[in-house]
Amino acid sequence: MGRHTSIYMFNKEKAAANLYEDLQHRTYHAGTFKKFIEDRNKEFNTYNMSFSSILEIIKTDANLLTPDDLFEITLFLSNHIYNLSKQEDWNTSMKQIESLYNHYGIIELFKLPTKTVCTAYMFQYGNYTEYFPLDEIKGDDGGANILSEDFLRFNDYVILVMKRIIESKLNDNDDQLTDEEEKIIEAIKIENKDNSHLFEVVENELNFLIDMASNDNDGPYSQTIYYANVFLSKAIEMKLKIDIEKNSRIVIVDSY
Repeated sequence: MGRHTSIYMFNKEKAAANLYEDLQHRTYHAGTFKKFIEDRNKEFNTYNMSFSSILEIIKTDANLLTPDDLFEITLFLSNHIYNLSKQEDWNTSMKQIESLYNHYGIIELFKLPTKTVCTAYMFQYGNYTEYFPLDEIKGDDGGANILSEDFLRFNDYVILVMKRIIESKLNDNDDQLTDEEEKIIEAIKIENKDNSHLFEVVENELNFLIDMASNDNDGPYSQTIYYANVFLSKAIEMKLKIDIEKNSRIVIVDSY
């Protein structure tokens, strides 16, 4: 099994109304969610997932789902779509999942494309939290549920690191940022002008990546450099989408 990393936020009202009701009562093409959880607990001796506990969290506030809870939900829904549309192409299946997520109040902000890119991104999360510890609800398998404000601060760090990679011309992509992206980056710098420690961490990470990538080939360090523009663009996209008044928490699902 490869590594799968995705970042989510929620519309808790939709989740409480639609996701709660369907996971409790609906029989999907993949069966019922209750049976799915029972089978997963039997399949893995270390599992102790609770169907009723997951439903209660969704009913109360989906923002409090653990990464493990959300992984089981998204895996179950993906199985449902797979069984529903075996003859469909990949793009059609992805549109069906997106539509289903929207109905259930699950908003997928970023789905990392490969195992190595997942590792590269989560290395950045690990590096940031080493210097700037966060209050996390951690998953047993990986990932974290964190306050949106904390995620956005990490997200700003990602933007700054990727900006330094791009302007240092470390890859052959000839990445060009838009005027809007440059304005957002400049605003982040101004907002953090008194946080010298942040900029020290960014520069140290840049130098570390330069040193490691020379012997890394297609590993996570070189992929961080190669995907710098993608990481930066997605980070800016997430920054613009997340409203801390509406989206109180962010869940990073990171499963092996």
